[in-house]
Amino acid sequence: MDVVGHADEHFVAVELEWRRADPVNNTAKLLYYVDEGELDDYDRISVFQVFTGYYDLASGGISSKREIAEFVGDVAADSFSQVSFSPVTFGLEPPKRGGEWPEEWEAVAEETVEKIVRRV
Repeated sequence: MDVVGHADEHFVAVELEWRRADPVNNTAKLLYYVDEGELDDYDRISVFQVFTGYYDLASGGISSKREIAEFVGDVAADSFSQVSFSPVTFGLEPPKRGGEWPEEWEAVAEETVEKIVRRV
């Protein structure tokens, strides 16, 4: 996970999917850690998987890579009562290596953080 935090018995994890070829691996790791008991100290586990515009299709909708990652996250949430899973959209496609960020990237980042905070 890219960012984690906890308060009392609530564990929060945020995974940012930038341009990963197979984001389902990160989602599956969550299921593995919960199943192995590595997060047993927590009554609530909130997982947010943030997807950049890289996973959006030009024709509309989202890529199958994102769909499968979300499916596995939903299975984890359905399988373990203490787990919640939330896919979150980061509304920009990241620039390729060496590319420039658009001017609005900070506003989009703040909006994404606010979405996560509201769901915690």
